Amino acid sequence: MHDVYDPPPVPEIEWEAPRREPLDVSRGDVACLVGLCLALFAISAAFWRDEPAVAVIAAGAGSLIVLESWITALGYFRRRPPLSLRARWTVFLAALVPWVVGVGAAVVFLLGVFWASDRYLSL
Repeated sequence: MHDVYDPPPVPEIEWEAPRREPLDVSRGDVACLVGLCLALFAISAAFWRDEPAVAVIAAGAGSLIVLESWITALGYFRRRPPLSLRARWTVFLAALVPWVVGVGAAVVFLLGVFWASDRYLSL
């Protein structure tokens, strides 16, 4: 008789690691990645004057988010039939929208907190 504290032995199951599948990267995909990163850095540079720390954090976190979304979109393209350049850009942007909203809201919140603390809490 076995209970929770003395379970029966589990049979061994042979497991094979999944094989690696290469991602197909086109020049347009790299151009999309570079364009999105340049836009992110331009927006971060615009906030540099107000709060350099937030600009650096937003650029660093944003570039990781752009890279992750780009790789996710490339994985999606691997499973789908070939798409036009416009459809590929749409998928890239759709992968980014939730992140852009979240990070944008966090940056706006931080800038608001800094603005309020500078304006109302300075003695």
